[in-house]
Amino acid sequence: MPNEKEKTKKEIKTSSEKSAVASMDGGRSKLSLGIALLLAAVFAGSLVLSFAKEDIRTENIIMLLGVFICSAFAMFGLRTLAIVLTGLQVVSFAAYKVYGLLVMKKSIAPISYSWILIPALAMVGTAIFAAGMSKMKIDNEVLKRQVDELVMIDSLTGLYNLRSLYMDIQTQVSYAERNNNAISLMIIKLRYPVEMKKVLSTNQYDSVIKALATLLCDTVRLEDKVYSIASDGVFAIVLTCDKAGTKIVEKRMRDKLDKPEWLSGISDKPIRAEIKLGALEYKKERYHRDAQGFIDSVMEEVDYDI
Repeated sequence: MPNEKEKTKKEIKTSSEKSAVASMDGGRSKLSLGIALLLAAVFAGSLVLSFAKEDIRTENIIMLLGVFICSAFAMFGLRTLAIVLTGLQVVSFAAYKVYGLLVMKKSIAPISYSWILIPALAMVGTAIFAAGMSKMKIDNEVLKRQVDELVMIDSLTGLYNLRSLYMDIQTQVSYAERNNNAISLMIIKLRYPVEMKKVLSTNQYDSVIKALATLLCDTVRLEDKVYSIASDGVFAIVLTCDKAGTKIVEKRMRDKLDKPEWLSGISDKPIRAEIKLGALEYKKERYHRDAQGFIDSVMEEVDYDI
């Protein structure tokens, strides 16, 4: 039975991967087909123009320009307008040739009949190309969103991010309950991030965030894990200690923050970075493995830190 389950999982995974590849390939196929049809139409139009006699060269030039203009409209998303103009172009050209035949007694050159197909071919190729571009854009947005969802590291600080915290805290809570160990969560925020952004440049503010991240990592023990959970200088620390232990960590942290050395070299202006801090010990009888509720409770503690 386990082998069959594993086999089924692999088949499902393989099928999903094939579907994803097929979906992505659909956009590329449309791009290739659209370009091929458009180039074929342009080549055919140029060929007709080169073989046209002097008396019909002007009308062939006008028709080829019309193909380019309609294709350009379709490329820029004005597909309905481009289709209407293409139809008008073909109908107008046909009416002109019929008028010349019936009224002016001019014979229709066989090469002129190609202008019934060339504009339509160019329009179909452009429409397929535009559809392929649209699909590729959607696929790229989906892939970007999927990558963002999978990223577990904060790019600025190099610490684990909020997504990682949610995953880890659930595991830590379960482990603490099974082994009857103490576990606490501490959340730290910069007190005046908006005001600091007004005084500091973007790079300087980022340097403050990095410096704070370094200070926090240097303050806690190796087994305690630090997370960067928001871009405005919000950090979380999962501590393997009880409430009394968090008080020791908090005191050690505030002592370091009171020293201006950790902000040296960031700006010529004097910087004072104050923090808001909240910490709670996990209680089984209160949270019942509700990691989200545990995090929310600590967030409330931070808000109460005036």
